[in-house]
Amino acid sequence: MVGIGGAGMRSLAQVLSAKGWRLSGSDPAIGADDPLVKAGVDCHRGHAAQHVGGDVGCVIYSSAIPSANPELCRAAELGIPTLSYAEMLGWLTQGRHGLAVAGTHGKSTTTAMAAEILVASGRDPTVVYGAVPRNGGQGGRAGGGNVVLVEACEFRRNFLNLYPHDAVILNIEPDHFDCYDTREALESAFARFSALPPAGGRLIVPWGDTTVQRATAAAGCRIETFGHDERADWAACKVQGQRGQYGFDLVHRGEKLGRIELSVPGRHNILNALAAAALVAECGLSADEMVAGVSQFCGLRRRLEPIGSAGGVCFWDDYAHHPTEISSTLQTARETAPAARICCLFQPHQALRTARLLDELAFSLQNAERVLIADIFRAREGPPKSGEVTAADLAARTRALGQDVPDLHAPLDVRTFLQTHLTPGDIFVVMGAGDIGRIGYDLLDWFREHRAAG
Repeated sequence: MVGIGGAGMRSLAQVLSAKGWRLSGSDPAIGADDPLVKAGVDCHRGHAAQHVGGDVGCVIYSSAIPSANPELCRAAELGIPTLSYAEMLGWLTQGRHGLAVAGTHGKSTTTAMAAEILVASGRDPTVVYGAVPRNGGQGGRAGGGNVVLVEACEFRRNFLNLYPHDAVILNIEPDHFDCYDTREALESAFARFSALPPAGGRLIVPWGDTTVQRATAAAGCRIETFGHDERADWAACKVQGQRGQYGFDLVHRGEKLGRIELSVPGRHNILNALAAAALVAECGLSADEMVAGVSQFCGLRRRLEPIGSAGGVCFWDDYAHHPTEISSTLQTARETAPAARICCLFQPHQALRTARLLDELAFSLQNAERVLIADIFRAREGPPKSGEVTAADLAARTRALGQDVPDLHAPLDVRTFLQTHLTPGDIFVVMGAGDIGRIGYDLLDWFREHRAAG
């Protein structure tokens, strides 16, 4: 498994290992203390041709791996079959009751919610999604039943490799600009995805979302809707919220199935919960089982995750890297602690995405009292090029909207600044899909050591 340390690849490895596959893998970030190593997977730090020997029957590679990777080249020399991560997910769903969750935002959370419902009700699904549960579980689960539940990512049109019987499209927004030059190209990919469920399957879509409606107009299966509007097939009614925590009545075509009290914060999770319940509804579940499963879901790592407090400061870690996600995270922080000062450290993910969404990103960061912007995490982009957008450009655009944004971007400088500028009562939120999360933990450790009396 080339790139075995990635979130999705790691979950897939957990499934294959539990199903009896003998695995080896490589990743630049893998260490001797990695859980995969402790589970018996033969892992190598970094990539080298000698990692692929004649005893290898198949090479599975992450979408982030370039075609010139030495292990892929060696596999070609030896005539060893290769499959992408997405193709392997397709193999898992083929011939089974496949359930797939697609959309720009909320895929991992919704997939994990659906998995919680199925597992808690005694079903035995196979599950693969690219995140880690907070309860100590795994993003990969090898089940003995016929249901295979997967997160379906639109990156490089990977979700077109799947064989879903039922599928969710949560939303459609421009995000992967290195894959989709235009909005039309993005919608076309989702249109092709919406054609995958068979005539007897279902496609579950948000009520009133004209973009999704346009992309799914030619779907050949049954379409069901979810949303806050009572006319939706799956509706959230009598919504009540307090300090970021929400409860609502789960209503299916006018019939109340029960009341869900979410254990995870954020109004956006109401829609995720509706979609999860709708997706698994035809797996033989009772209404009580659906309500109980969603209500007990306790969240994922790096999704609005409180990682600790010290010196009177609360530390949160979040994966948000798109303006819609950033707005939701900061809004939830605001609702959770209305009187707190919110300080946000954001790491942009890819220079191309930052350039294309510069104004939207700047606007989404306004719901914090203080914002710091770390250097861009250049996933798959290589060294910076002259004239490319930088963290300083985003900082300037955010500052122009009236935000307090220090002119500091190097991680070490940012960390030093925060050591002296975070004060008791603050909520500190680290956001980004790159490696920025470690700064939150480093600062938490520093505050525990130096500000314990606070």
